[in-house]
Amino acid sequence: MQCTEHCATIKEKNSFSSLCLSLALFLFPFLLYAEGEPFLEHLGTNPNLSKHQKMERQALYYFGFTKESHYYQITLPEDKERYFHFENGMFSEFDFALLEDGVLVKNDSAGLLRKKNPVVSYTGGFLIPAKEKGTYQFRIRSDDTHRINFRIRKESELFQYTKTLSLWQGLYLGLCLLLALFTAIQYVLLREKISLYLTIAIITVLFTNLLRSGLFYEYEFSNLTWFFRYVPGLLALSPIGLVLFLREFLHTKKLYSNFDKYLIIYIYILFVSMFIVFIDLQLFFRFIYTNSLMLSTFTFGYSIYSLLKKEEHAKVLFLAFLVRQISTLLLIFTNTGFLPSFPFLSSANEIGAAIQMTIFTIVVSKFQIQTRILKEQTVTKVNEELEFMVLERTKELQLQKEKLENAILQLSQTENQLALSEKMTELGKLVAGVAHEINNPLSAIKASIETLMESKQNETLQLGSKENVYSSLDLNQIQTLTRMFQHQSDFGLVASYTERKEKKAELKKILKDNDLDYDEATLEKFLDVGITKLEENQILLLQKGKEKLKDLILEEKNFRLHLSIIQIAVDRSSKIILALKNFSRVTHSEHRKIFTLLENIETVITIYQYRMRSKVSLKKTFLTDATILGWPEDLMRVWTNLILNALEAMKQKGNLTITTEKNGKYVEVKVIDNGAGIPIEIQKKIFEPFFTTKQQGEGTGMGLGITKSIIEKHFGKITVESEPGRTCFSILLPAIELIDPNATE
Repeated sequence: MQCTEHCATIKEKNSFSSLCLSLALFLFPFLLYAEGEPFLEHLGTNPNLSKHQKMERQALYYFGFTKESHYYQITLPEDKERYFHFENGMFSEFDFALLEDGVLVKNDSAGLLRKKNPVVSYTGGFLIPAKEKGTYQFRIRSDDTHRINFRIRKESELFQYTKTLSLWQGLYLGLCLLLALFTAIQYVLLREKISLYLTIAIITVLFTNLLRSGLFYEYEFSNLTWFFRYVPGLLALSPIGLVLFLREFLHTKKLYSNFDKYLIIYIYILFVSMFIVFIDLQLFFRFIYTNSLMLSTFTFGYSIYSLLKKEEHAKVLFLAFLVRQISTLLLIFTNTGFLPSFPFLSSANEIGAAIQMTIFTIVVSKFQIQTRILKEQTVTKVNEELEFMVLERTKELQLQKEKLENAILQLSQTENQLALSEKMTELGKLVAGVAHEINNPLSAIKASIETLMESKQNETLQLGSKENVYSSLDLNQIQTLTRMFQHQSDFGLVASYTERKEKKAELKKILKDNDLDYDEATLEKFLDVGITKLEENQILLLQKGKEKLKDLILEEKNFRLHLSIIQIAVDRSSKIILALKNFSRVTHSEHRKIFTLLENIETVITIYQYRMRSKVSLKKTFLTDATILGWPEDLMRVWTNLILNALEAMKQKGNLTITTEKNGKYVEVKVIDNGAGIPIEIQKKIFEPFFTTKQQGEGTGMGLGITKSIIEKHFGKITVESEPGRTCFSILLPAIELIDPNATE
């Protein structure tokens, strides 16, 4: 039932809207009889008619549009304070001349489509000094409606008129600007479209009134003839702004959807009509007057209908359009001479428009304030309900929070225990490898010590002969021998078979060419102590000393070589023990340190060097080093996890690459292996805690999860790129200082 009544109401509204629109289409601009002051004689459109014809023409006054010029005249005595005032100042062309006894004394011209004439002033219309006696003739052509509102004014009266007119013009101009600013601020703050459309309507009404009142001609635009030829086309914006506002104000799109479509078409027609000025200015004015009469008739009729039906905003619409209708009628009656020409009446249309926009602004503001108050009341009520719900929910959450805190504490303890267990497990695995690593240098030390003891025993036995060898050498030969002893080389320990074979052949040829023929065993001894080539003075020394000097050199070089081996073995053992100590150190999360990145990485590489002895090729490309503020023991766990994962992915054979390079203010570390790769569907899960692809019992799934948390604790980032045959983990860490690892002190 309610739906039927609602639909009937909408149908009735649409019908009445269509009726008002149809009625307005039949109303056009009309003719009014008015001549202004009776002593201005109208000569018609042809000043050369006979006297009898002129008498007939004087009774005819044309108010509408005409393409022809109209002629007027008036004969007056001399008056030093007299001015002619044509208050309807929208004349396109305005010629005037003074005749005394039928003789032309002077003539001049003015008009909107002509350059400014300094003789002619403009005060609410064209103002001409007329102090001489004689007959004044006028030719007037207007693209606007042809109407004459002629007054003769004294200087004192003109001053008072100008002052009062400026006051009223300033009043409606200031009011319109204030309303436009107010509604624009409303739109910026509230983002309501109705405030935007109301701002557009106010600005367009203000522009229309400024143009029609002649203020543009009076201030700054008097010499721009093109302005008054083409800019009047913008008068069509005034009804466009009003219709846009009324569509939003009356919700026509929602309540009268069918009629709203006609309004949209009407707006497009008005936009197109602006281009009529480029064809014919008078044709445009004919259209705009017709449109104004249609729009005012329709809106005022709809306001009466809304008032009778007690519709929403009915009183507002009726009052706003009633004020506008009254102001328009006052202007018409003033311009046609039925009312006296007071400044207020001359500005009645502009003042009425300003009052109409004021009414709409007040109503819209009041509506928005009421809406906001209602919203605030609703929000307050909802907030009270929410506060009660939040209070109840808070109690529940507090209990859940306590349970979660206990769970998190247990989880944290479990995680620490798992991490410690995993670390201890890994340390257990390291024992065998580290024992082997330490056993190798110890074996080297033992063998070297035995060799040194044997060498010293031989030296004791041959002490006398050695002194004889030294005593037979001159100073230069002693210096050559000293340089041979001091030259350090571990060629015999690190050279490959192929390289050793080549060096042996070269050395044998040099010796043979200098008549030094040694057996293969002696040549091998030369290579063992690092002698791979001989200088000329060294060859001469060997030629002189022969066997005794050769044995002395080999014995001394061998002694020094094994001392070097002992030093290297001790350094190696010390490095392994230090790395193991750092690796097994307990981490205290509150203790941050400044440390160097490469030293941190090298510690882990040293610990796990034994797992890369057989079929793993390790390549280190350290392009930069950096000082880091953080937890060095935690970062060692990162490199441990990544290196061990890489070795497992390659099944203990392949190419492992570790690089460091500068990346802005960060240092980037990459661990790359050529294993089978990580499937793309798994890559997003590998950093999740307890996620593992290993068999049950082989891993906890904590490694990469802990790795990511450690890196994030250092304000860094870890990413992975993987495909079959290549997996790259990239770690970005903020650096205190980036250092060139190859730079010398």
